[in-house]
Amino acid sequence: MKALKAVLGTSAVVLGFCLLGGIESDAAVLTANTDLKGYDATITTKSDGTNVLKNKLGEFELNEDSAIYSSKTIKLTLNNSEPVNIEYVYAKKTLELIGKGEMNVSTSGDIGINVGEHFKAFKTTKYGVGKVTSEGAKVGLRVHNEIQMEGGSVEAFGAEYGIYCENDIKPYYSAVLKGTSSEGTGIWAYRDIYAWKGATVVGEGKVSGARSIIAHIQAEDAGSSITGISHNINSSLSALHADKQMLRAYSGAVVREEYKNPGFVITDDVALNLTSSYKTVARNMSNMANYAWSSDPESVYNTSSGLLGDVTKPFSNGTITGVRKDPKTCARKDEVTQLKKNGTHEVIFSGTSSYYIMPVITRHYVNPYSGTEYPLYKEVIHYVEVGQLVKVDDFMIDFGAEAEADYEGADKADFIAVKNGSEVVINYYYKAELD
Repeated sequence: MKALKAVLGTSAVVLGFCLLGGIESDAAVLTANTDLKGYDATITTKSDGTNVLKNKLGEFELNEDSAIYSSKTIKLTLNNSEPVNIEYVYAKKTLELIGKGEMNVSTSGDIGINVGEHFKAFKTTKYGVGKVTSEGAKVGLRVHNEIQMEGGSVEAFGAEYGIYCENDIKPYYSAVLKGTSSEGTGIWAYRDIYAWKGATVVGEGKVSGARSIIAHIQAEDAGSSITGISHNINSSLSALHADKQMLRAYSGAVVREEYKNPGFVITDDVALNLTSSYKTVARNMSNMANYAWSSDPESVYNTSSGLLGDVTKPFSNGTITGVRKDPKTCARKDEVTQLKKNGTHEVIFSGTSSYYIMPVITRHYVNPYSGTEYPLYKEVIHYVEVGQLVKVDDFMIDFGAEAEADYEGADKADFIAVKNGSEVVINYYYKAELD
């Protein structure tokens, strides 16, 4: 009997241990039904690769269906060694992120990360700098007050806005902030968009790269840059669009506008004036002569009338860049974009090509199957692109199926079109009976 009691007692202990162990290792998946209530939370990675969030309320497993919700200001520490992938984040008050982990947010809903007050992403860098990406159907990151950063990386993607901020955007030091929109504006701010002390800000969108409604787009200090990338040079908004026309670069910083695949071509004989041709360019650039122009590959140069290209250097999928530095070096000082202390304004046109053409005169001589004379029957001028292979037979005359005709040849073989000021003539010879 004593032996039986001993066995039963041991079994009960083992069963209890297993039950307790099962409860500890089987954390519930975190969803929006759980309010974290502002208690500091930490995300870590277990030995099996599972990411979990812990705070005063307990431990929760995180997966692609998880949501982080807090009705009060919350600090979230990213101590995970493996990237954590969740569906969305909703902080009704301030959201602060610290740590050196990576968090990726992706939702089919409207907003990836939604913050009711301030978004402080790696504003304190002594705990490391992490990385956050966020994608929403409409908006990647929406913040109702300020975005504050001093390090780390935040990238957001949405159809309408990558980043939508109803106050100031304030990244410092090594912080990198990027917003991308497939149909709208990459970064939208009601107030200022700043980059200070070496920070990097990049907005990219179909309509505009970055837009400020009532204040500045301003980069300050060496190493700082704000870049706006537009996919539509004919948009109603510029690549960097400050509604109050306060685009600024101070103390070695750069404000940069890029227009991808603008659709124009560079020729050698018709100058392209960008400021008179495109309102988007003219908004932040008053006079092309105040900018130093170059291209990659080398071909493009500026004239008093606009951009031309070197006909001996045709190119495709090239990049044209205009750069203005301190206004004291400019012919005029009435530029809209404000530069001080070696600030730089760059305007880039990527995905451009040259279109250098030249005339090829073709003269067609026909003998009517009698005698030795070949009278001139027709002269035709064809325009070909410089640098392309000209196939002589492509310009032969077709007399039609009913005509009796024999092609006897031309006085040139196929050649590469080179425009050097000399007239290019190809003489063709036929025998034919013509009505």
